[in-house]
Amino acid sequence: MGRRRNIGFDKIIEERKMLSFFKIFQSADLSSECMRAFSYSFISRLSRKDFSYKMVIRAQWGKTWHLEISKNPRYYYIERRGWDQFVSDNALGENEFITFTHRGNMVFHINIYEQNGVEMLTPRKFQTMDSSSGIKKEGESSFKGVKKEEEIDESAGRAEFVVRKRKTEESKSSKKKMERKKVKNGVETGESSRGSELKARKKKAEGYNTSKKKKRKSKRNSMSKEVLNGVPEFKITIRKSYLKFLAIPKHFVDDHIPSKSKFFTVRHPNGIGSWKVLCLVREIRTIFSGGYSKLAREYPLMVGDKCTFKLIKPFEFVLLTSKKTRDEIDHYMID
Repeated sequence: MGRRRNIGFDKIIEERKMLSFFKIFQSADLSSECMRAFSYSFISRLSRKDFSYKMVIRAQWGKTWHLEISKNPRYYYIERRGWDQFVSDNALGENEFITFTHRGNMVFHINIYEQNGVEMLTPRKFQTMDSSSGIKKEGESSFKGVKKEEEIDESAGRAEFVVRKRKTEESKSSKKKMERKKVKNGVETGESSRGSELKARKKKAEGYNTSKKKKRKSKRNSMSKEVLNGVPEFKITIRKSYLKFLAIPKHFVDDHIPSKSKFFTVRHPNGIGSWKVLCLVREIRTIFSGGYSKLAREYPLMVGDKCTFKLIKPFEFVLLTSKKTRDEIDHYMID
C-alpha cells in the first residue's frame, strides 16, 4: 500500500514540474477568441523547441483532438474549428474546471472536473466509443443527410419555378404579338375609332395582368405565412445577457430538441444569412452556445428585440424579430 502511495505522490510531483494552465467552461460563448487564447505567462515559459502551431489534446480515456494554433498582435489562440469539436464532443459549458498539462511537443493531457468537483474519468453517455472518430462520423453523416434533403428540395423548387416562368413569358409574348397585329391593322385601315378601341383593350389587358400578378404575389406570401404558422416555435425577448448565449424554454426542449448536443442552422427569413449554432443540452437547462454570439452580431439582435424561433426542419430554425420602443429597450437593459 505504501509503495502505491509513493507512486501516486511521485506522479503528482512530476506533473507539478510540467507547464500547465486551466480554463473554466461557463455557459457563455465558449467559441470566443478570449476563451481559446493562451495566457502570456504560459507562452513565455514554453521553450521555442517545444512550441508548434499544431497541438494535441488527450483525455483520460484515450480520446485525442488535433487542433491548430494561430496568432494575432496580442496573443496566441486555438483555431475555432478544432476547438468547437472538442467542446461539442465533451458537451462542455456547465462550469467545468479543466487543467491542460503540457507533456512536450505541444501534447496536452487534460483533467476535466465537473461542477460538483468530481473528476470525469469516462466520456459522457451521449458519445460513442467505437473509434476515436466515431462522434465525428455520426455528426458528419447526420449533417450530410440534412444537406442532401435541402439540395433535393431546392432543386425541385427551382425546376418548378423555371417551368412557371417559361409559361408566363410565352403567354405574355403571344398576347403582345396579337395586340401589335391588331394595332397595325387599325392604323393601316385608318379607322381612328378602331384604334381607340384597341388602346382601351390594351389598357384593360395591362390592368388585368397587373391585378393578376398582385394576386399571385399575395397568394405566395400568404402560403409562406401559413407554412411558418404551422411549425413549432418559441419566443424570447432579448436581454443584455442573451447577446452572448440564449436559454431555450424547457417546454420547447422537452417536445422538440434531441437529448444530445447538436449543431442547428438558424436562418434569416429574407435569406440574407444563416448561422451554425451549438445547441448545448444539459439536465438543468439547454442553451444556444457556440456560434450564437456571431449570430447576434451579424443578424443583428438588439436588447429589447422580440424574437420568434420557428423550427422548420429537425435541425433548422427561422428567426423572426420585431423591434421594441425606447422605453421597452431601457427596461430590458436592466439585466
